[in-house]
Amino acid sequence: MAELADIHVTTQEFLALAAHHLATGDFEQAERTALAVLKIAPRSAASWHMLGDVLSVLPGRRSEASDAYDRALALDPEDAGAAVAQASLGERMTMAPNKTRRDRTMQLPHMTSADGKERLISEARAAEAREDWMAAKQAWEAMLKIDPSDTWAWSQYGHLLSVNLHQYTDAETAFRRAIEEDPTDDWAWGKMGIMLADFMGRVKEGQDMLRRAITLDPSECYYRGWLGWSLYRQSEDFAAAEKELSEAVKLWPDYQWAHFHLGFVRMEMGDRPKKAEEALLRAEALEPGDVPTLYALATLYEEHLNRPRKALRAYQKLVDLVPNDPIIYRQLGMLYQSALGDPEKAVEAYKKALAIDGQDFDVLTRTGWLHWEVLDDVEAGLGYLEKAVAVAPDSPWVATHMGQALYHGADRPDEAATWFQKALELDTEYDWAHAMLGAYYLDEGADLEKADHHLRYAIRVSPDYAFAWARLGRLLLMVEAEKDEIWRALTKALELSPNSVDALTDIVWMGVYRLFRPDLVADYANRLVARDPENAYYRVLLAQVLRYTGNDPSAALAELQQAISLSPDDHFAWHSYGEVLLYDFGDLEGAEEALLQASLKESDCTTTDCDIGLVRYAIGREDAALEHYERALEMDSEDSHAWRAYGCYLFYSGRDEDLAEEAFERSIDLEPENFEPWAMMALYLQRQGDREEEAAAAHAKAAELAPDGLDIADWAQRFLEPKVLALR
Repeated sequence: MAELADIHVTTQEFLALAAHHLATGDFEQAERTALAVLKIAPRSAASWHMLGDVLSVLPGRRSEASDAYDRALALDPEDAGAAVAQASLGERMTMAPNKTRRDRTMQLPHMTSADGKERLISEARAAEAREDWMAAKQAWEAMLKIDPSDTWAWSQYGHLLSVNLHQYTDAETAFRRAIEEDPTDDWAWGKMGIMLADFMGRVKEGQDMLRRAITLDPSECYYRGWLGWSLYRQSEDFAAAEKELSEAVKLWPDYQWAHFHLGFVRMEMGDRPKKAEEALLRAEALEPGDVPTLYALATLYEEHLNRPRKALRAYQKLVDLVPNDPIIYRQLGMLYQSALGDPEKAVEAYKKALAIDGQDFDVLTRTGWLHWEVLDDVEAGLGYLEKAVAVAPDSPWVATHMGQALYHGADRPDEAATWFQKALELDTEYDWAHAMLGAYYLDEGADLEKADHHLRYAIRVSPDYAFAWARLGRLLLMVEAEKDEIWRALTKALELSPNSVDALTDIVWMGVYRLFRPDLVADYANRLVARDPENAYYRVLLAQVLRYTGNDPSAALAELQQAISLSPDDHFAWHSYGEVLLYDFGDLEGAEEALLQASLKESDCTTTDCDIGLVRYAIGREDAALEHYERALEMDSEDSHAWRAYGCYLFYSGRDEDLAEEAFERSIDLEPENFEPWAMMALYLQRQGDREEEAAAAHAKAAELAPDGLDIADWAQRFLEPKVLALR
């Protein structure tokens, strides 16, 4: 019994998953899931019902759908839903308007032949009217025994067999008999074409028959409408479909069904959204309460025309029409969440969806994400996600969401990594889980090789995955990979997501401190500050760029003053501020105060020590100055900036000019692609008086590496002959 109970629970979970796939349009996965359930529970009526629901929406699979509903009803005769769904399989054929259809003319009593044909036809029609399909079938068969050459009767019989009784093979025989009797019977060609294409999956054969029907009766809108439907739905030939559907609505301007599909085709084509809107609005005007049309309009306004308010009005109409449809509330929540930016109303809509279907793990997941990420309620968010995991334990999407919430929301990185790994166990190709696991290994410094593997795997699966490119760029920066490779990764990330803060931050830092070309990242730096004007770090980066690319250091100074006001305890802001005051303005007092503040925030910064060394020298404390330079080199003997500053100190203090030259050479060796040590070496050699040729070569190298437009000699002079020493 326990085993049976387990099977029942598993079946329910899988059916919920199949229903979700069906609702979200993932029909292939929905079919696979339904078939998987039937393997473990072949006598589950609900499972056969679900398979029928899935197959019924797939072009050319309605015959199989009918068989699945038969199995469901055989196992559970009380399943009224299956009976209704099976009966509705024929609705697409019968609902399509038929403007020019010429019906059989009934004869007057005194003209009726004595063979009983007209009486049987009347019986068949009456049975159809009361939906007694078997009685209608018997009447048509009796009539055809009397006159087997009646083309019209064979077509009517075929229609009954295909649309109402789902006996497609017999229906095809009937239609073909009609065509044999009269090859010019456009109605038989058209009906059989629809059935072969849509019900039986014989798409090309069915489309050819519809074309034959059009040739026989070019004025019949019905054939063009169905051919257009088949061309886009089954052959994905949108251009040809648009042509046929356009002809259909020209033939009959009130053909609502064709207007709807014409609008849908144009929306899917992507390049004519206004034309799509025109067709869909016409469809809505012809049938104001048509749910598919309103859905399509909502999608068009939300995804193609960027008119979220109009999308909202369409969804609100849908709520009035089908108030118990959870999918509408889910879509409404997604609209509030993204385009309208109203998280509270999004949660309200999601909760209405959950009140109707509390097992919808998609809505549970989205509600959880909103709570922890946007509403800053991590515990509530995790609660929803735990419910989603319980409903869909085999969903990699839900598992990754749980990991993300634990990682970024609850600050439980190791637990998060476990969920990312679980997601990859469920789907080894899941790009988001690969990217998140790679980011975990990178951010935690746990295993950079694994970080590289997972980030590259995510990119291999999804080459346009901006987050993965940005994180890979950061990883490459950390391991000091080839600069071209780093630049490619970061620029790719920004091509895909121009406002990615991570990628903008890293590329600006790279431009200033790795490429030594701030001019290459000036636009990125401005975009970074525009993205978050309240971020002190971004303003410092922009100030560094402005120092090298602008003629007036006041612009950089203003950014640094803003940074300090935003973050008074930021070492980087105070240090950069002091540096600008010291070298660009010659403000000794202001620079000393700023640099001492920076030193208090972070005592082991080599460049701060060097700058304080200059301050000490400027006020006459030469021994203290030397101690600062030597301390910087003791902390990091591989610091090119410290060697450069030490060389400048040795030059302007007159202590040892030969040692100064060695210091500049050491700085160049450590950063051969940085223009600054070359520029200072050039000025140093020029000041020797007899080394003009060497000075020119060094200057040429500096010019080759320097940012465009920078006055190299003036820049070098700021450091080799500082303004603060002018009064000494």
